[in-house]
Amino acid sequence: MTRFFAAFYIVTALFAGPAAAHERFALVIGNAGYTNVPALDNPVNDALLMSDELQKVGFSVTTLTDASRAEMMQEVEAFASKVRAAGSEALSVFYFAGHGVRSDDFNYLLPLSVDIQSEADIAGEAVPAEWVLDRIHTPQAVSVMILDACRDNPFGSQSDVIVDVGDGLARMTARTNNLIAYATGPGEVALDGTGTNSPYTAAIARAIGTSGLSLDQLFDQVRSDVIDETDGAQSPWARSSLNIRIGMKDPNAN
Repeated sequence: MTRFFAAFYIVTALFAGPAAAHERFALVIGNAGYTNVPALDNPVNDALLMSDELQKVGFSVTTLTDASRAEMMQEVEAFASKVRAAGSEALSVFYFAGHGVRSDDFNYLLPLSVDIQSEADIAGEAVPAEWVLDRIHTPQAVSVMILDACRDNPFGSQSDVIVDVGDGLARMTARTNNLIAYATGPGEVALDGTGTNSPYTAAIARAIGTSGLSLDQLFDQVRSDVIDETDGAQSPWARSSLNIRIGMKDPNAN
């Protein structure tokens, strides 16, 4: 094989598969109107903004707002079935905005009516982020998990129960061809924002349609934008095991 054709083969392989696929799926969840923990201002707005931007670049999007645990888990299973059916020809995005907590170094996403009286209740009341990641992951396909959930301990201010789970989220291990994006670093607290959207989601929305950005480059840009916007108070963080260059924007879309 000549050097020219060897180089051509490598470049072709990098952009084959998911980069050329039409099958792009997203499950977007935003929980804001909590009753047993402090309500949040922006997660529903953030979810609607994210859904709109993903639809613009060719994703088939399912959107849930103010969802129960059963609704969240049911939609994750339905979403995972779609992704598995598409096989390697898929790019999947799972996005969650709302309260998230860590317990025993595992992360949990809080449904709307979560009722936690002690740390032992968390696993049965919340949705494990690791479970979601395992469900949406398909070997050879590309999956992205975006968590705008790195807020302070939602149980700390309750007068009737104090559950000391600390602030922020724990690190998770990226699966093959997987990227996990956090609104801020492990154990740190992200801002809900003073406008209609969080600084993190607003930055992602701006970057999604940018032509020519790979996923790694997109989240590098988001990190830079959020650091600038928050004067360094918030620094997004990501873990990536992607071995293919692919962007959010569908190269086959008009």
